[in-house]
Amino acid sequence: MIAVTMEPQSVKAFMNRMFKENVMDHFEVRVIEMALTTRITIDGVLEAKPTGEDTEAPPKSPGFITWEAMRPLIMAIIKTGAKPKMIKFVFSYKAQEAINLHPNAAALFLNMVYENDAVHFTTATAQKQFALDKALDDTWDGWVRAFFAENGIVVTDRE
Repeated sequence: MIAVTMEPQSVKAFMNRMFKENVMDHFEVRVIEMALTTRITIDGVLEAKPTGEDTEAPPKSPGFITWEAMRPLIMAIIKTGAKPKMIKFVFSYKAQEAINLHPNAAALFLNMVYENDAVHFTTATAQKQFALDKALDDTWDGWVRAFFAENGIVVTDRE
């Protein structure tokens, strides 16, 4: 797991890029929590389409919404009021891409918290099968660090 903080002088530019450009668009959104005048929580699970069949088993969820699809809604919420006190994003790498990155990857997470004009990131992984080694974590952390570098996202390790 990595825990990094964005350089303070980069926060405003990054937040503008996040909401106006495609820098985070390939990630899925698991959860968004926002503290405005009230607390808002958005679940990124896509609603399953009814199958039309009368079965006891609920339809399988089609997955999670992408940041690209969610971005206009979050922008609209933010534009309607005062600057958010806090926004927490739980992003995940798309399931098929996660498997391509590491065969034991059940889910790969990139958590982001904006609070007090600071941005903090942490990573997390979920394994398909229990493993004592840190190969999945190391692979995901390396991918995230490369993603930051490729996109000019300057971060420093948190202590």
